[in-house]
Amino acid sequence: MTDPTVGRPRRTGRAARLLSGALVLGLTGGVVAIAVAAPPTEARPVPAATVDVAPTATTLVCPGPLQLPDDTLSGDSAFDRVPVAPVERVTAFDTVASATASLTVLGADPVALADGAGSVASPGAATVLRAEPVDGEPARVAGATSSVVTDGDLRGLSAASCARPSADVWLVGGSTELESTADLVVVNPGATPADVTVEVWGPSGPVDLANGGTFLVAPGAERVLSLPGVAAEQRRIAVRVTAAGGQVSAYLQDSLLDGFTPRGTDLVTAGTGPATTQVVPGITVVATEVDAADAGALRLLVPGDEDATASVRLLGPDGDVALPGAQELELPAGEVTDVSLGGLAAGSYTAVVESSRAVVAGAMIAREAKAGELDAGARLERAWVAAAAPGSGLVAVPAGATGTLVLTAVPRTGEAGTAPVPTPTSGATAAPSPEPTEGQVPDPDEAQVPQGPTATVTLRAYGEAGVLGEREVDVPVGSTLPYPVRDLGSGVVGVEVLAPDGGPADLAWALHSSVAQASGVLVSVLSPVTDAEAVTRAQVREGSRVGLD
Repeated sequence: MTDPTVGRPRRTGRAARLLSGALVLGLTGGVVAIAVAAPPTEARPVPAATVDVAPTATTLVCPGPLQLPDDTLSGDSAFDRVPVAPVERVTAFDTVASATASLTVLGADPVALADGAGSVASPGAATVLRAEPVDGEPARVAGATSSVVTDGDLRGLSAASCARPSADVWLVGGSTELESTADLVVVNPGATPADVTVEVWGPSGPVDLANGGTFLVAPGAERVLSLPGVAAEQRRIAVRVTAAGGQVSAYLQDSLLDGFTPRGTDLVTAGTGPATTQVVPGITVVATEVDAADAGALRLLVPGDEDATASVRLLGPDGDVALPGAQELELPAGEVTDVSLGGLAAGSYTAVVESSRAVVAGAMIAREAKAGELDAGARLERAWVAAAAPGSGLVAVPAGATGTLVLTAVPRTGEAGTAPVPTPTSGATAAPSPEPTEGQVPDPDEAQVPQGPTATVTLRAYGEAGVLGEREVDVPVGSTLPYPVRDLGSGVVGVEVLAPDGGPADLAWALHSSVAQASGVLVSVLSPVTDAEAVTRAQVREGSRVGLD
């Protein structure tokens, strides 16, 4: 007879195993359920830390000699397109006379800046100004190139500051229209080849370049691209130069003729990149009618894909002045637009452009001159002005030129304590400043400036043997004050401008330079090398990705 209890322990063990398995699954499921149900831990933003960057050698690139016409007739000066040889020189100064600064023409040996200043006459190519750090701080050096041509197709003062190389350069100015020349010069001061891409915009939008717009610039070399040959018949242009593999310096030599009559030669230099606010300092004009053809112009471009609405105001010697027709501008995307400077009273101005989309800006000023023997009409001198970042900085005075600092205290908007700006008035009816004589700008002591808050600016002049002197100047907020360099002493080769630390205004400034000639004044405007361009600190952020040990 079978025992009824036989097999029970077996069933009990199986049940126990099932129960154990159920408990394990239950526990596991609970863990999974908890893991699924619990909200994921949000990644906390990793704050950026600001760290000091070890300073490296300061490198600035000074434009080279003018590109001469390749079809110059010889043997008869009456038909020679450049009957007078250009007088060209590069000057530079070092604020601390560190004995490490030097000027090096590409392909030549370096020339040391003795006692903190030096120059190179008739350079055959672009020149590199280089200086090593001093006491753990970046070297503070500046330089300028100047070319003076008193007759012929290239008549004019072509001057520009030595500039820091960059991987992204914007040039706002020039033309490729018939009888215009626009030579784009790209310089590679580095030790590696630079892959360069050129983009051009015209009145009708982006321009397809005939050569594709790309080329290689060898280390320590320069390349010249004639824009009329690849982007012909563009009345007004803006150019972007980008580089991969290295940083470059770029500028545009712009020249214009009216038949055989010279209509100005100058260098279009790098300005600030696209932004919704642009500041163009150093616009010094003579009085003109609103519809004057040669009054000069403010040039604007929205490089993106969307149209913009912009407004322009000018900060002049008497405060805020409205530019006729520029209170509300419709800027089509990709199209280069010129806004006339006609109707302004004589004086020095800074243009402030505020746009709904990122924009680039520049300006052109003009001076009429006497006609020559072979000219059908009056000659013209033109100078291009680049947009610049406000702040402290340095500028070298071109050799043989008379310099005037153009200082503007641009009000800071949206901050407590900002001083109100005078209500804009019509440019044609604004209280006139004393009209400048040929080759001069209004005297700051005679200019009628509004009363109110001021920004105190320190001007420090340097000569061939170091500091010559120092002055403090009060610039009325919302106004522009011209200050002659000669008032800082004799033999000035460069100026350091120290902006106020804080306060109701930012300092925008440039150097207006001129050379007096019997036929008419030659002018050029130089942008400073501002401290904002120097990289001494950087932000670093800890990576948030989980790695494996």
